[in-house]
Amino acid sequence: WGHGLGAALIAGFAWHHTVHVGRYAEDPVLKAVWTGLLIIALLSLASVYLIRPLKRMFRPWKVATVTKAADRTWEVILKPDGHPGLDYRAGQFAWINIGNSPFSISENPFSIASAPSEQNQLRFVIKELGDFTSTLGSIAPGTPAYVDGSYGNLMIDRFEATGVGLIAGGVGVAPMLSILREMAASGDDRPFKLIYGNRHEGQIASGGELEAMSAEAGKDVIHVFQEPSASWSGETGLINRALIRRHFGDEAHRGWIYVLCGPSAMMTAVEETLIELGVPPGQILSERFSYD
Repeated sequence: WGHGLGAALIAGFAWHHTVHVGRYAEDPVLKAVWTGLLIIALLSLASVYLIRPLKRMFRPWKVATVTKAADRTWEVILKPDGHPGLDYRAGQFAWINIGNSPFSISENPFSIASAPSEQNQLRFVIKELGDFTSTLGSIAPGTPAYVDGSYGNLMIDRFEATGVGLIAGGVGVAPMLSILREMAASGDDRPFKLIYGNRHEGQIASGGELEAMSAEAGKDVIHVFQEPSASWSGETGLINRALIRRHFGDEAHRGWIYVLCGPSAMMTAVEETLIELGVPPGQILSERFSYD
């Protein structure tokens, strides 16, 4: 709130100085322009600090469960408290605020891992990376929460693709889980291939569910580990150009839709390689995040 009030005061003083000092005050057109800009700035601040928080206040959520999903990774399930829930599409994200006032600016963006068909809950897969995320294990069921969403463009339902390629690094698997869960719920039987990179096996989230999803022909989950165990015989190292060429090099893959979420370096390499393989840029959807 302090930042918002400060911004409003700065905008007001700037307007007053501009329209009341020198020749600017003599030009009614310029005065109208600056007044319009002031109104837009104040309305923007009101939206962020008042209107949107009020909307969240009347659509509260509560924490249903917080469970360990993998090494330093948690699954948080939120349930709507007295309302139907959130209207979203598979692959999108939301800002969530847990345990604070709806007017608090203590909120964080996380990809939604549940399918839209799960109307009575939202699932998030969240990695411990400091600040709020380091306290996830201590959050008690019933804790109030607020959700601002939905946002993002990782939505495959906009495309008539012959298959789905998913490439994820770490917790970038969250929107992929949403997409795959919705495909299963809606009876979408198109082939898919998920390339899922982690440091080691202990970081796999929803491993059993992914294994079950890949049991059918044409549906594959390929794990890639930077620090594999001695018994691992699959892909190792980073998700790089050579790996993408091995798994998506066939001509048939050019008609697929691709969804990418992970560290920036990985995303750049994957995007460039897919384009080199003949995939149109418009069929590559991506979201980057900071990851360690």
